[in-house]
Amino acid sequence: MYSWSVFFHLIFVCFWLGGMLFTAAVLVPATRKKLASQKALLFTELGTRFSRLSWLIFPLLIITGFLALLGRGFSYQTIFSIDFWQTIYGGRLLIKLHLFALVLIISGIHDFWLGPKAIKLMESEPGSVKTNRYRKATSWVGRVNLLIGLVILAYAVKLVRL
Repeated sequence: MYSWSVFFHLIFVCFWLGGMLFTAAVLVPATRKKLASQKALLFTELGTRFSRLSWLIFPLLIITGFLALLGRGFSYQTIFSIDFWQTIYGGRLLIKLHLFALVLIISGIHDFWLGPKAIKLMESEPGSVKTNRYRKATSWVGRVNLLIGLVILAYAVKLVRL
């Protein structure tokens, strides 16, 4: 159970982090010049699809993470005891889970408020100051989420080394 849960957990993480890295390193730079006229359409289509899949993956990350804990030998009683969370392993896992909760909040802001607002403005008021402000805010929120995701990955690496 441990190997399979970690395998699927890593697949989901790769998709999520890889999608954000692709967006930051490939998609955004490509839309600055050559695809600038289709920026709103690209971000609407690709962003919406990625967002939907990400929100499907988030609960799967929770499930596979929990199954990995069980597969590693922790019992339900151990996981739900206060003593577990006071250990080094539990403490690091708690930080990782808090960071993941922060990712969920930031993703919600990005995917359900800032992103749709920026796309709507890019379609209706492409050159306005307000559009540019929302577009930049959306971009920065995405970058912060990527950074937090990478910190979560660093904590995950530390957890498997304990």
